[in-house]
Parts: sequence; structure tokens; C-alpha cells
Amino acid sequence: MIYSMTGFGRGEVQVENKVFSVEGKTVNHRYLDISIRMPKRYIYMEEILRKRIKESINRGKVDLFINIETVGEAEGEVVMDLNLAKDYHAALEKIGAALHLQNEVSALQISRFPEVISLKSKEENEELVEKGLTEAIEEALKQIMSMREQEGLRTKEDLKDRLEEVEEAWKMIEGFAPQQVESYRERLMERIQELTENGMEIDEDRIHSEVVYFADKSNINEELVRLKSHTQQFLQSMEKTEPMGRKLDFLIQEMNREINTISSKSHTVEISNEVVTLKSALEKMREQVQNIE
Repeated sequence: MIYSMTGFGRGEVQVENKVFSVEGKTVNHRYLDISIRMPKRYIYMEEILRKRIKESINRGKVDLFINIETVGEAEGEVVMDLNLAKDYHAALEKIGAALHLQNEVSALQISRFPEVISLKSKEENEELVEKGLTEAIEEALKQIMSMREQEGLRTKEDLKDRLEEVEEAWKMIEGFAPQQVESYRERLMERIQELTENGMEIDEDRIHSEVVYFADKSNINEELVRLKSHTQQFLQSMEKTEPMGRKLDFLIQEMNREINTISSKSHTVEISNEVVTLKSALEKMREQVQNIE
């Protein structure tokens, strides 16, 4: 099964008086890179969430956004430090007296000083938080994986179409290959005829050696065999269940290597044209493979 590295999902659940919202998106990346953004007070849940993500996703850039809201009941209580407020008031009175200022200090002014009024958070129910976040991330991951699977199926079909283009092209090259030597021999003989008409003597053994040497240097049978083997491996790999993006990328590199060698050995327009077709198909495959897990 091919999975794309592109996906999006959202999960939201309410457990008692808390609403847990999880949004996740994934894009292509060389390795598994997880980024989780959540309120600092829930940071103790990060490792649990990371472990759960790793159970579903093997490769890609994962961004997870978490929001937790309390419904109805307040999350904390207001705490007043009256002694500190009195100290602030006394300090203001002294400043006013020293500077001969009329000093009318209000409770609102004093309340704005640091630590006079603060919000004390209630003790967190960690079991409730873990239950809510686990359920929310399960739903988000379910949607993400569904999208990655659908994208993967479309990618697989496109890759199969490209592989058919590759197979058709290398079969054409296989048919044109024997013509290379014959074409070279004919061109060589035409040149020899031109030279002999001008009275130049030609060494027949040298001509034979030249043709044999060219046949050896332009032989592309090994490259075609390897190209066919890589194509078959590519098809077989797409049917496996484990992550395969890196293997498919490697096979494309190897296919491209064989095609470049064929190109350097080719001396006919027909083979050169098919090489262009092969390179075009492989480039499109390479772009698709970059987004496979």
C-alpha cells in the first residue's frame, strides 16, 4: 500500500467540562519530523502524543495544533494579596507626602500592581486530559491517514502509467539497438567508397576491427537488462505494505543512470528520441515519489 505524505485531519471531543481540539497536517519530508503546539500547562502530554503519531506515521513533516477549552466552570480562582496591596498603598502615600502631592489612590490602581491580584489555576485532572487528547488525536489521525491513503492510490495509478511509458520506450530501444552497428557500417563503407574513388588504399582488416570496436562500445544490452530489472522491482515494491518512498527514489536514480549510459552509447536518432521519452517519464515519476512515505 502506497501512502502519500500529504494529509490533514481534525478531531474534537468533549470530556466533562473540557473541549479538546486537535488539528494535524502532514507534508513530505526526508524523515519523520513531529512538531506539537499546545498550551504549556499540558506539556506533560507531548511524549504520549508523539508515541501515538509514530505508531501511524513513518515519514513526513507532522504539525499538530492542540487547543483545550473549559466549558462553564472557570479554570481557576482569583487570589488577592491584601498585605502586598497595603504595602503598595503605604508607599504611594509616602511618595505623595514627600512630593507634596494630593494623593487619591483607588483600589483599581493598586489592583494593577504586580502580584496584587492573580489567577490561581485549579489542580489539573491528568487522567481526564489524557483521555480527551487521546480520543481527539485518534480522530485527527484517522482523517489524516485516510487522506494519505487516497492520495497514495492516485499516485500509484500515475506511477503505473509512467512505468508503461518507460517499458514501451525501452522495448523500442531494444528493437533499434541492433541497427546501430549496421548503420555505422554503412556510413563507414560510404566513406571508404569516397576515399577509394580518389585512389586511396584501404586496409580491410582495419575496417573490420573498427566495426568490431564500435559494436562493442555501443552495446547497450546490459543497460537494457538492468533497466528492465529496475522497472520490475519498482512494480513489486509498490505492492508491499511497508514504507517504500526511499526505495522507489533509489530505483529511479538507478534507472536514470542506465538511461544516461544508453544515451552516451547511442548513435541513432531513433534511440535518442526514445531516451528523451524515458527521461521525461522518469522526471515525472521522481516528482511523485518525493511525496511517498
